[in-house]
Amino acid sequence: MPRSYTLRLETRALGAVQIMNGLLYYALGFLCYALFLEEEDRKNTGSIPVIVTLIYVFGSSPFFIFSGSTSVRAQKHSTKYKLISSLVMNILAVCFSVLGAILLSIACFTYHADTNEYIWTHLAGSMLLQYLLFTTITEIICACITIRWIAVALSHPEYSETSFNYPQSTMSESR
Repeated sequence: MPRSYTLRLETRALGAVQIMNGLLYYALGFLCYALFLEEEDRKNTGSIPVIVTLIYVFGSSPFFIFSGSTSVRAQKHSTKYKLISSLVMNILAVCFSVLGAILLSIACFTYHADTNEYIWTHLAGSMLLQYLLFTTITEIICACITIRWIAVALSHPEYSETSFNYPQSTMSESR
């Protein structure tokens, strides 16, 4: 029988947040595609090309979803194999998120309108890039917390919630 590890219950919630981040990434990616490639004049989109941003968004979304689903699965039935696979997926998610945070930060700061008039696509494009950046930061935080909890669970296989309570010792009363 495989050894069981105790992973915090909150890991399931963080896994769900990671899955939602991945799905939100897909939705924002489709909005970016529709805005930047079909309506926007491409010369106003900054120094990071739109294609690079879209490739990152659609390429990193599966890692966010898979890292969240492996975290949920590892919390339900904590075996060493599931914990290690969740750990690897969360490390990959952090790597992609850090790369994306750098890429999206540059894209956010360099995206600007060259005109002084109001153009709704410029405002919408800037907001989409900011939403992607905030979602990336959320993914970094969730994945780092999950990695920490998995590392604790792997290092303490006999961990239980009652181990934090004071030991109850029986003391004989002196009369």
